[in-house]
Amino acid sequence: MDGSNPVPGVPGIAVGAPSRNDAAWRTLQAATAALHAQVEATPLMAALMSPAVDRSVCVELLQRLLCIHAGWEELNAARLQSLSWPWRPRARGLRYDLMALGVRPATQAVPAPRADCDAQAWGMLYVVEGSALGGRLIARHLRAHVPQLAEAIEHFEAADVGPGWPAFRAALEQALPDDVSRARAAGAAQAMFTHFHGQLARPIVAHGDAGTVTA
Repeated sequence: MDGSNPVPGVPGIAVGAPSRNDAAWRTLQAATAALHAQVEATPLMAALMSPAVDRSVCVELLQRLLCIHAGWEELNAARLQSLSWPWRPRARGLRYDLMALGVRPATQAVPAPRADCDAQAWGMLYVVEGSALGGRLIARHLRAHVPQLAEAIEHFEAADVGPGWPAFRAALEQALPDDVSRARAAGAAQAMFTHFHGQLARPIVAHGDAGTVTA
């Protein structure tokens, strides 16, 4: 016995092993802190977390998240599915949420970063899985201010699906055991935050029948 506990649903990954020191997580956090702050500071995110949040804001965010995830998932699905982590695609659920709100899901293609190695895939997953933590806060905010909309939007509630953030951090440490792999992952995580920011920072210019039309 080594004092570690297996992570449910993730074979071979253990939480609490004596050798774990969060080196990979700390490397990625430090490398992306400024970019993360830029994403959270976008006007759309501010509107979402305002007490005045409304349907148009929710639709606009879901459309942009769909653009972020759809192309990236198609480009990287094979590698993501090969990792020792139960990756969960988001695009399909985002489409269902938009249709539940009576909105046509966006179909435009958006260039997305490609993971050329497993370390880069882990770096991108750091951003995607980390966004689920923020999803919990968003879900709670929507339930408090627009409860009827919150009932129709499952994307943010899905943050609790899967092994969870502590398990991901444990998997990250085992997947990125050295400086070289962590550096590759950090560069990919930066590219992924830039991908998020590129969509979320676009200005809102008008509202149309299929949701908000953006520049």
